[in-house]
Amino acid sequence: MKYFWYKLKQSPLAITGIALLCLWIILAIIGPSILPFTFTQMDTANQMVSPGTAGHLLGTDNLGRDILSRVVYGSRSILTVALMTALISTVVGVILGFFAGYFGGKLDFMFLRIMDILMAIPPLVLAMVVLGILGGSSIISLTLIVSLAFIPATARVSRGVLLTEKSHEYVSAARIRGENHFYIMFVEILPNTTGPIIVEATARFAYSIMMVASLGFLGVGLQPPTPDWGMMVIENKAIISQAPWAVLSPALAIASLVIAISIFSDFVSKVLIHER
Repeated sequence: MKYFWYKLKQSPLAITGIALLCLWIILAIIGPSILPFTFTQMDTANQMVSPGTAGHLLGTDNLGRDILSRVVYGSRSILTVALMTALISTVVGVILGFFAGYFGGKLDFMFLRIMDILMAIPPLVLAMVVLGILGGSSIISLTLIVSLAFIPATARVSRGVLLTEKSHEYVSAARIRGENHFYIMFVEILPNTTGPIIVEATARFAYSIMMVASLGFLGVGLQPPTPDWGMMVIENKAIISQAPWAVLSPALAIASLVIAISIFSDFVSKVLIHER
């Protein structure tokens, strides 16, 4: 931990990324309670007004809805889905990858073939097909579907790090002591593989945000009235010449959050690699 703070002080880029990520998290938690407008409130007297007009800091859309309120409310849903997706895909992927890599044989062979099939389908396409069949999505269903799309990659990474650790002497010592398989996998091996797994989880966090935004842009993400950054872009595309802020605001929000998480992931990766 001391090394983490030491390296953080030496990296202005990492400080900027972490600060930006913390800002979005704080806005998602307390932002809606301090904003003067709700995300559904329509100011019909001020439609498509420019930023800073009539109390609308980021302007309004063609229905008179406050862009800032919709962006802030949208951060809550996208962060919730992305965080839960990263957690679910990591936990399930680690369990599947560890069991396959530890026991090997036919189980590992079947695991690899199934993962190969699932990874052959682009995650966005898989999510679109499932969501299209369901005919709409809530935060829960979107979280589960995006998690399903990311589990194969996380499972392959988990299997790889387990195979690296499996041959070490401390694993053989645990077997000689008579420890059961579950103990060896998740008490002996798991603590020594947290670095790559944490890096993979942070990467999935960023990928989840891009996927949720992409699904919203394609019209199969979170459904109205829930604000969705991707859907805000596509909804306001028709008025981009009259009100470019209605499109640029959610687009910049997506970019800033993904960049912040990517910087954080890269920094964590460097720190954990050094500690190993």
